[in-house]
Amino acid sequence: MPKRLITATLAAGLFVSLAAPCWAQGMDTLIFEQVGDQPIDALQIQFDQEGTLWGSDFAALWRLSPAGAWEETGSFFGQYLLVLSPDTLFLGNAGTHRSTDGGETFISVYGERGALFAADLDGPNIGVILCGAFGGGTGIAYSTDRGATFTEATFTVSTSSRPFMNTAVEIPDGPAEGRLVAGVFAGVVISEDSGQTWEPSSLFQDARFWVQRVEIGTDPATGNRRLYATVADAQFPDVQFYYSDDDGLTWTNVPGMVDAFFFVFVPGTPSSLIAVERGYDVQTERIEVWRSVDGGQTWTDAGELPAVPGDDGLLSRDMLIGPDGHLYVSVLRTGPEPEWVYRTTEPVVVANEPEVPPALSAKRLVVYPNPAADRITVEASQNAGNVVLYDLLGREVRRARLVAGKAVLDTARLPAGVYVVRAGGESWLVTVRR
Repeated sequence: MPKRLITATLAAGLFVSLAAPCWAQGMDTLIFEQVGDQPIDALQIQFDQEGTLWGSDFAALWRLSPAGAWEETGSFFGQYLLVLSPDTLFLGNAGTHRSTDGGETFISVYGERGALFAADLDGPNIGVILCGAFGGGTGIAYSTDRGATFTEATFTVSTSSRPFMNTAVEIPDGPAEGRLVAGVFAGVVISEDSGQTWEPSSLFQDARFWVQRVEIGTDPATGNRRLYATVADAQFPDVQFYYSDDDGLTWTNVPGMVDAFFFVFVPGTPSSLIAVERGYDVQTERIEVWRSVDGGQTWTDAGELPAVPGDDGLLSRDMLIGPDGHLYVSVLRTGPEPEWVYRTTEPVVVANEPEVPPALSAKRLVVYPNPAADRITVEASQNAGNVVLYDLLGREVRRARLVAGKAVLDTARLPAGVYVVRAGGESWLVTVRR
C-alpha cells in the first residue's frame, strides 16, 4: 500500500465524522494510512482532552501538532504512558515520572514502573491512579492525589511471582460501583477500596495467567454490561478470551479467539469489537485486523496493516479509537523500514443524531443555555432518576441526579463540540463552545 501522510488537524478543532463506519457502507476492509509527517516507534499512544495525540517511544515523548507534524517534547521516554491533560502526564521508565509542563520536564514520583490507569474524574474513585510495579512489591501501587505520591497495595493472596498490573477498568455504576478490576500476571484481581486492597477473581492462578487487556462492553444477547479480557494461558498456545457478567468476580472462556491481545469496543455498538494481531513472528508479512459483532463469539477478517518486503517481523504495540472515530494502531518493525503510527482512512464509529419521537418536545426535556459554556441546566418531566451527557462517540462524560425535575451539569472542562443529553428516555443535542 502506498504511504500516505496525515495533514488534518488533530487538536481542539477535531470533529467527529457523522458518516457511517466503513463496513456499514458496504466496505468489507479497513484501509490504513500513516499518521503524521515521520515515523515514530510508539510503545503507547493516547489522546488528551483537546484531541492531541501523544506517543512514547524508546528515545523521546512525542505529540502530534495541529499542523500534522510530530513534535518531540523532550528526550525523556518511557515504556508506559498516561496522559491526564495536555499539561500533566506520566511516563514509566526506571521508575514512574510525572510532568506538569506538557512533557518538557519530569520528576520521579514512584520507584517502580508499570502500566498506568487513572479513574474517571467524575466517577466513584476520583483522583485515584494505579501503577503496575514491575520490579518489586505486590505488583500494584495506588495514588489518591492524582499521582503526586504512590503507596504499595495489599494483596489478600500470596503468590510466588509478582502479580504486576498490565490493565485496569473502573465499574462506573450499579451494585459494584467503584470496583476496580485489574489484569495482572496471575489473572484478574478486584479492589473494593480504591486500589488499596486486592483479591483474586475466579480467573486467577499463580504463574498461569497473564491478562493483557480488560475492557467494558455489552452482552450481545441482553444488552447488559459485560467485561471482556484477553489472556495468555500457560496451558494453551493461543490467546484466550474471557467474559464476566458480574463486574469481574467470575469469568467464562469464549473459545475461538483470534491471535490478538489488543482489542477495542466500537462506541455506540458495544458488542462490536475490533482486534489487531500480535504479529510478533519473524518474517511476518502483515498484521491482520479482525472484527466481531457478537461479543467475540465469531470473528471475520477486517483488513491488515501494511508490511514491507524485508521486514524481519512486525509487532502491534497499542490501539485505540480516537476522538475522530478512527482506529489508531502503533506498530514496531524489526526490518529496514521505520515504524509508524497508523489509522483507518475512514471512521469505524457512527455518530448519528439521536432520534426524538415527534410527540416529545422541548417542553418535556429542556436544556439551557444552548450553546453552552461552563454548565447546562436540564429540566425533565420526571422528579427522580439521572440525566446523562454523552459525547458523539457514545461515551458518558457527565452524570447528575434529577431533583424536582432539574439537574445542572458542569461542562467547563469538556472540549468544544456537540453532545447528547438523555433523561427519562428522551434525548436532546447541546453544543459546548469555547
